[in-house]
Amino acid sequence: MHPSSNSEFGRNPLPGAPPVQLPPDSAARPVDSPLRLVIILMFVNLGLSVLTTIITLILREDVLNFQLAHSHLPPDAPPAEVAMVRRTLESALWSKLGATVLVSALYIWRAYALRRGSRGAYVRLYYICIAGLIGVVYLILAGQYPVWMRVEQGLQAVVLVALIFAVSRKEVRNRFAKPR
Repeated sequence: MHPSSNSEFGRNPLPGAPPVQLPPDSAARPVDSPLRLVIILMFVNLGLSVLTTIITLILREDVLNFQLAHSHLPPDAPPAEVAMVRRTLESALWSKLGATVLVSALYIWRAYALRRGSRGAYVRLYYICIAGLIGVVYLILAGQYPVWMRVEQGLQAVVLVALIFAVSRKEVRNRFAKPR
């Protein structure tokens, strides 16, 4: 029989499928307070880096002049040598700025992975914090930057130490414990 001749035209003669319950999105689950603190500290550290990057871009000539004045060049260094050191310092400054952009993307990616419960992201965050703290302490001690930058680096060191403690808290460790 043709469907148009069916008196029940428009009705589906097959029974409906049962409703499907999708598993909850792990990235959408609520973030507990210990993990929230970790993510907040990550973004405070990132904010300090971005702020310093913007100020450094604005004051890059002053930063380069400071670095050049505090380099180990003799006062009677030939102009070609001074120009070469300045170019090297400028390249290093741009590399630092590029690294900040890269770390920004990495932090955002790590924060989402932490929310999803990724143990790998948790372990990598430990390494990032320790490496960042070592790098910041080196920059402060080396005195390669103006005082305002060393103050910011000191603030970053404090945030990184707080982040290491926050990541080390029992509640956070348990959330990312190896499955047994």
